[in-house]
Amino acid sequence: MLSSSTTRIAARMGVKMLARVGQNRQTDLPLLQLSYYSNSNAGTSVQTTAQSHIPATTVRGAQEKWMKRFESESIPEPETSIVNIIAHVLELSGPGELGNHQNSSLNDAQISKIEELCQCRLARMPIQYIIREWDFRDLTLKMIPPVFIPRPETEELVELILQQMDTQREALFLEIGCGTGAISLSLLKHAPKSSAIAIDQSRFACELTRENAEKVGLMERLRIFKHKVVDDLPVVLSEEKFDMIVSNPPYVPSMLIPTLEPEVKIYEDLRALDGGNDGLTVIKAILRIAGRHLAKDGVLWLEVDSTHPPAIQEFLSKHGDLMGLRFLASYKDLFQKDRFVEIVKL
Repeated sequence: MLSSSTTRIAARMGVKMLARVGQNRQTDLPLLQLSYYSNSNAGTSVQTTAQSHIPATTVRGAQEKWMKRFESESIPEPETSIVNIIAHVLELSGPGELGNHQNSSLNDAQISKIEELCQCRLARMPIQYIIREWDFRDLTLKMIPPVFIPRPETEELVELILQQMDTQREALFLEIGCGTGAISLSLLKHAPKSSAIAIDQSRFACELTRENAEKVGLMERLRIFKHKVVDDLPVVLSEEKFDMIVSNPPYVPSMLIPTLEPEVKIYEDLRALDGGNDGLTVIKAILRIAGRHLAKDGVLWLEVDSTHPPAIQEFLSKHGDLMGLRFLASYKDLFQKDRFVEIVKL
C-alpha cells in the first residue's frame, strides 16, 4: 500500500519555491513533530453526526469509528492515519483509492487487522512504521523502527540538488547518515551515471538502505558502510574524493530531545536527531570530513535547523580557509524556513 504524496510532489515539481537567502530567522525545530502531510487525495472524509449509525463492518463505518477514537485520544492527523491503515489492509494502490470503496464490506480478518494497526497508532507509533512503507518523491521505500523516517523537507533538499546537478555526468557522491537510503536512492535514480557511498552508524539503517536499494534496482551503484562519524570516514575510504557530499544530520539540541513528540522520541533512533548542545556537533564533524574528502569545486549539501545557516557561515568565516571550504548559500524550504546549506570546496 502506497502513501499518497503524489499531488504534493507533482505540485512541488512544477513550481520552484526555493530562494537563496542570507538572513537569520527565528528558531524552529520541524522534527519536534512528525507530520504526514495529508492532502485532498489522501482519502474520503467521513462526516460524523449523532444520527450516524453506519456499521463498523464497512469501510465507511470503520473509518468513522476510528476517526472518532483517534480524535478522542488526541492522535495527530487522525484522518490520514485511519485512511492509510484501511488502504493498507485492503491492499489498495494508495489511500486515494479508498473513496471508491466506502460502501465495501470488511471481513473478519480485515476488521481484526485494522483493529491491530489502530491500536499501534493509539500507542503513538508513526503511521510509516505501522504500514511499513512510505513514499519519498517517486520511490516507495520500506520503513522499519527505529530507522529515522525521512521528512518532506528532505524531499525538497533532493529536488534542490537535482536542479543544480548535471545528472548526465559521471559523479561519485557520499551520503552521511543514510537512514532508509531515501536521499541516495532518489539521487541515483535521477542521475543514472552517478554512483554513491552511504554511511550510517546504525546497523538497522545500513540493512534497510541495502534492502531498499535492491528493491528499486540501484544496488549496483551504491556501497554502504556502517560507521559513526566522529572525525573521518572508514579507513577503506581514507583516500576517497567525492564530487558531492550530502547529509540530513542530527541537528536537534540535546536539551530539546525530551520535548519531542511521542511518535519521535519513543520510536525513532534518537541518535539520528541529537545534535549535541547546540545542534552543531555532527554538522561540524561533517564539515571537517568535507574539507578532506571533497574534490575541488565539489559541493556539500546539508539540511539543518533554521537557526544554523548563520552559525555555519560564521564558523566557516573563521575556519573555512584552513578547511578549504566556502559557504555558498542557504535556501528556504516551502515553509519559508532557512533549511538547506550549500558549501563549496576551494
